[in-house]
Formats: sequence, structure tokens, C-alpha cells
Amino acid sequence: MVKQHKKTTANADVDMTPMLDIVFILLIFFIVTTSFVKERAIEVNRPLAKPSLENPKKQAQFTITENDSIYFANRLITPEQIIANLALFAAQFEMTNVQVTASEQSSHKTLVTLLDKIKQYQDVPISISTSF
Repeated sequence: MVKQHKKTTANADVDMTPMLDIVFILLIFFIVTTSFVKERAIEVNRPLAKPSLENPKKQAQFTITENDSIYFANRLITPEQIIANLALFAAQFEMTNVQVTASEQSSHKTLVTLLDKIKQYQDVPISISTSF
């Protein structure tokens, strides 16, 4: 008769509770004994008001006299100087619109030349009025 050998299987469970206890105790130990370094910072005195980075808005003003002289900001200019003066004005201010005041005795050609040069430089709203 052949004897049958029964294999007994051993339960191989490992209890991890003591290992976790040791890990938590070490973690608490390192947290408690660690000294934290305070970082030094430079104190900056900031201004109270915000500086405006945008150019102030302003209206460009041209005047045409009865003898067809063109004035920009009360300065006599030639038709060739219109674009350069507008560029200088736009560098200092934000152009909202252009005001053109023309005398009734001025020629139509001067007004059209001025309007063409303004539109050539920048497409802004133009207000036209007459003076007596």
C-alpha cells in the first residue's frame, strides 16, 4: 500500500503593522527634530500710485489760414512736414482724432492736400470746421 503524502501548505502572510509603526515613528522623529531655515528677503518700497505707461490722449489740431498757410499746434508748417509732425505728435500722445479748422477764404487744394497727408499717415477720425 502506498502511502499518500499530503503536502501541507504553510501560511506565508507577513504582518506589516510593526514595519508601518517604525516608519511613522521615524517620520515623526525627523519632522520634530528638523529645524527650518527662514529665507531672507529684500524689502522693496513700492510706490503707492501706479505709473501710467500709456500716452495721454489728445486731439491733433491743424489750422489753415486765408492765405493757405498750414499751422499745426500754432506752428507754421509746410505740406511736406505734415506727416513728420503727426509722427512726433503720435510719439508723445495717443491721437484720438484730428481737428482741422480752415478759413473760408483758403483754397480747396490746401484742405485736400492736408486731408490726404493725414489719411496717408494714419486713418483717424477727422473733424473739419470753418473759421471766419
